[in-house]
Amino acid sequence: MSVTTGVVKRVLPNGLTVLAQRNAAAPVIAVVTHVRAGYFDEPDEWVGIAHVLEHMYFKGTGRRGPGVIARETQLLGGYINAGTIYDKTVYHTVLPSRDGGIAKALDVQADALMHAALDADELRRELEVIVQEAKRKLDAPGDVTTETLFQLLFSVHRMRRWRIGTEKGLRRLIPEDVRRYYATRYTPERVIVAVVGDLAVEQVMQLAEEVYGNWARPSFPVEGSPGEPEERIPKIRVLRGDVKRPLVSLGWRTRGTLHPDTPALDVAGSILGSGRGSRLYRALRVPGIAATVRADHYTPTEVGVFEISLEAEADRVEEAVSRALALVNDLAERGPTPAELERARALTVTSWAQRMESMEGRATALCEGEALGSYEILDDLLERTLAVKSEDVQRVVREHLPADVASGVFYLAKSDGADPFATGWPPVLERAATSPPPVPTLPALGVVGPPSARAETLPGGITLYRLQHVDVLVRPKRASGLATLLLHFPGAPTGETEATAGISWLVARLALRGAAGMSGEELAQTAESLGGPIGAGVTSETLGWSMTVRADALHGAARLLSALAREPHLADADLVIERQLQASDARRARDDMFRHPLQRVLAQAFPGHVYGLPVFGEPETVMTFGSDGVRGWWQQAVGRRPVVVVVGDVEADGSLDAIAPLAAWMPVGASAPEVSAAPGWMPGRASEERDKKQSALAMAFRATPYASADRFPLKVMGGLLSGLAGRLFEELREKRSLAYTVAALPWLGQHAGAVLCYIATEPDREDEARESMLHELERLAGVPPSEDEVERARNYVAGVTEISRVTGRAMAAEMLDAWIYGVADQMAETPARLRAVSVNDVHRVAAQVFVSDARAEYVVRGTGKRDGSNPA
Repeated sequence: MSVTTGVVKRVLPNGLTVLAQRNAAAPVIAVVTHVRAGYFDEPDEWVGIAHVLEHMYFKGTGRRGPGVIARETQLLGGYINAGTIYDKTVYHTVLPSRDGGIAKALDVQADALMHAALDADELRRELEVIVQEAKRKLDAPGDVTTETLFQLLFSVHRMRRWRIGTEKGLRRLIPEDVRRYYATRYTPERVIVAVVGDLAVEQVMQLAEEVYGNWARPSFPVEGSPGEPEERIPKIRVLRGDVKRPLVSLGWRTRGTLHPDTPALDVAGSILGSGRGSRLYRALRVPGIAATVRADHYTPTEVGVFEISLEAEADRVEEAVSRALALVNDLAERGPTPAELERARALTVTSWAQRMESMEGRATALCEGEALGSYEILDDLLERTLAVKSEDVQRVVREHLPADVASGVFYLAKSDGADPFATGWPPVLERAATSPPPVPTLPALGVVGPPSARAETLPGGITLYRLQHVDVLVRPKRASGLATLLLHFPGAPTGETEATAGISWLVARLALRGAAGMSGEELAQTAESLGGPIGAGVTSETLGWSMTVRADALHGAARLLSALAREPHLADADLVIERQLQASDARRARDDMFRHPLQRVLAQAFPGHVYGLPVFGEPETVMTFGSDGVRGWWQQAVGRRPVVVVVGDVEADGSLDAIAPLAAWMPVGASAPEVSAAPGWMPGRASEERDKKQSALAMAFRATPYASADRFPLKVMGGLLSGLAGRLFEELREKRSLAYTVAALPWLGQHAGAVLCYIATEPDREDEARESMLHELERLAGVPPSEDEVERARNYVAGVTEISRVTGRAMAAEMLDAWIYGVADQMAETPARLRAVSVNDVHRVAAQVFVSDARAEYVVRGTGKRDGSNPA
């Protein structure tokens, strides 16, 4: 069915466009406000102002003070957020459809859109927050590399600029600048509002006319970006900084969204760099030349960029780049094979369906289509992409992606030696030694059908089959055309120690290199021809693999996952390569200024226990894993009783036939030894120093395991502290401008739990951030919160739980967790249990958890040395 079926469009007399579509697949509604104003609409003296206004959207109106917009939305059980990019600024509210919340959601969105207060004091404080956000981006190597590439590719067009703005430029903005931008860009004819979900279309239209119809603001001619000269000059830039692994971005300037060549360039991106079956992955990642590699075609309306991004160790960067460019040349010379085109089409269809599965994704897409001329163009864009032929791809690659005009950005550590390609750029290329991809072939099926089983119905529409050697959970989800399949072995990683940390991940990813007589390339090509790649997944509680495919391809997916688990090759030559890549990934993980400090604080709290171990392991330890140890670990992992989860467009009654290779599972490994349960808790503080613009502070407080009934007040407490309406957000970000990111997150495992608190701030404000954080936590532990606060928080976390179940992948992940933690029969009641949490419940768990002297703490302490006016 067309994604635009049932859409009703109405242009109000003032020029504002409203789109509405009923989709009753889930009891959820999304309201998306799309303003055709972004970074392209800023003159050079106002760089970053579009993003500043996005922040001020939440800072109040004449009717609502600062923070009220977020609080009212959360009281409805929904969330509100926004994003600014080159061609647009988008605001979205997602909420449960019950209790008539749509009227309130539209009123809140309309008020914020039309009547932003833009208070000077609020702007001054918020600019400090945005400066912290800009510094956070400077500490993200991938962001720095990609945006520096845009600077090389564009010398005139506004795409060239550091889009969020620099610290120096942001501090130059004054209230009158923001008010002027708001008055001239936020006008009715530049706004599209899309409402999608479980709704009555005519009611939505009536409400929209009531709240938006009287908005009168004259249109204003806005000068767009100057055009870019046609001449293309290859450029290279080498950056040096505190990175654990070099990053590379290669790029070409292309055309905009509606250009006739764009669909073929999109397909070229998929053939070159999407999935394990892509040319770049097969030529660079499989032999271990690059640790990561992908290709994307990005078209923010009027311009386009084709980017190849990769990461490799310093001594292999030149080889990786030369091979990548040679592969592009080869595609221009010989074009893709029929199998490559079919794989690209299958991935496109599945990716499109996944985006349209959520109400927010569908509403956002409708707005984007309408901004391009008509929402109906969405169907046409998909059809044009699926109609691309081999000769189309060959032609556009030849015309738009010649290697002799490629630009490159290299981000290396200061100690990584000489600059790459010092003798000349672009490099002289040899012809790529490419081989055609293997023909998709499913592994041999060793069973005829599933064993007979009695179905057990769990609340929430879940069917449980307890088979002889495997448990199967099935949850039908209609209309998506997709099926998500998970095969997991709960408990497999729990035996990891400091000496074996990361071995579960190594086993899971090594299996993808070959199984059941099929090479890794054959596995990838076959999986992606079904619609989706095979993903490995490892946490401290489980090891497994997953796929999201067309619903009619579920049986094939089951055959592939069965082969991976039962018959992985685990070849010595593959182990040597994968081990090196995982050690590299383990080093690279230390560049993540959010996840790294949180992992380190768990290591501080749970020393030596799997809960405190890095999932990739430590680089030095990973390199000691030998073939005997890896094979032994695999045998122990698959010797455990697996669980299979199926969510999607399937019938519960016929699901066992569809997944017969997994339903008929027979143990193939040795039974694993039992692992000691609850870990000890170790308070303490530790830190490391990095050459970063910010310091990231993480704290951990001891909490109960997941299965405890206290998980419900703990989650409500997290909602009370975090999010746009949370106490930490209001006190540390909004009032003190200490940080852009601040959060309190319940982290609950099978045997123990913690509440993790995080803030990233200026290095010289670290002590203030710590004291302010502890003050707020101790205040909650000491004084009961108000009933209003708790009502908002419990509605919010309950509503977000319901909203997350819209997509099959999220539902499958929640079902897996519930099974691991022994509460699968309680999933359906989770929203109700959250809404039943009382003030006393929240206060009680806060008093138990937030004991300052018993906390663990870890700081990644930045030096703040780099010049904030220079993004690189």
